[in-house]
Amino acid sequence: MSFEYSVERRLKQQKLKRRARRGEIALRRLYKFIRFLFILLIFYLVYRVALSHFWYLPSDIYKDESVKRLELIGNTIVSDERILKELKKFPFPHLPIYRINPDKIANQIEQLQPIKRVYIRRYWFPARLVIMIEEVTPAIVIAPTEEAPVITAFAITGEIIGKEYLPLKNNTNVIKILSYGTKGGDYKNWDSEKINDLYKLGKLLEQYSGEKVLYIDLRNPHNAFAQLETVRLKLGEIDVSVFERIKAIHDILPEIKNRHLKAKYVDLSWKETKYIKEDID
Repeated sequence: MSFEYSVERRLKQQKLKRRARRGEIALRRLYKFIRFLFILLIFYLVYRVALSHFWYLPSDIYKDESVKRLELIGNTIVSDERILKELKKFPFPHLPIYRINPDKIANQIEQLQPIKRVYIRRYWFPARLVIMIEEVTPAIVIAPTEEAPVITAFAITGEIIGKEYLPLKNNTNVIKILSYGTKGGDYKNWDSEKINDLYKLGKLLEQYSGEKVLYIDLRNPHNAFAQLETVRLKLGEIDVSVFERIKAIHDILPEIKNRHLKAKYVDLSWKETKYIKEDID
């Protein structure tokens, strides 16, 4: 009886093991099948996302109502309208935004003379472009008289900023120069060193005086003047020594204000001698 019981018990154990093994195999197959379905679902979702309309720029992106889909940042010399006009030459292909080459767009905008570099960032949901623009830095503007409008402008690098971009929107940091372009003062022949010297001269005058330079008069380049908010300065010859001569305004200007002098101009044209030319009615 014990032998038969032992054999029967062993057969039952083997039967249970086979059943458990079949169950384990079935679970593994089910897991693989579920994993396969899950992978298919992921591929399907990726496919659907890749073809989503959120990847595509609207056909009316250049219109005013689509401004949220195309943002321009950093341009003060070149107007938004002019940039959009240039962009219209670039037909956006009907492609997802991640397949559009931003360098082609940047190169198109960089054709505009005052623009140095363009950086483009692409966004999704919804598809949009943020165009960051780096322009040249305006340094001086040229006008023939005090009242006349500006006729040209120069960047700090010496480049001419074209008339089509005038007047400058933000001209708070530029120095206004009066010049006819004659008598040795032809601004068309000025190089970057000349531009930088005039810009430096204007900024130093503002620093030493604490006032805004309204203009520097170079219509007679051998006898130049500078107009501050409260007083006129006679600079004489614009040479290397002018940067040293104008330092005296730091001490002279408070004296004029304290003594309530009515000065016609302050003569800074001499290295050693400085004097106040009073305006006698």
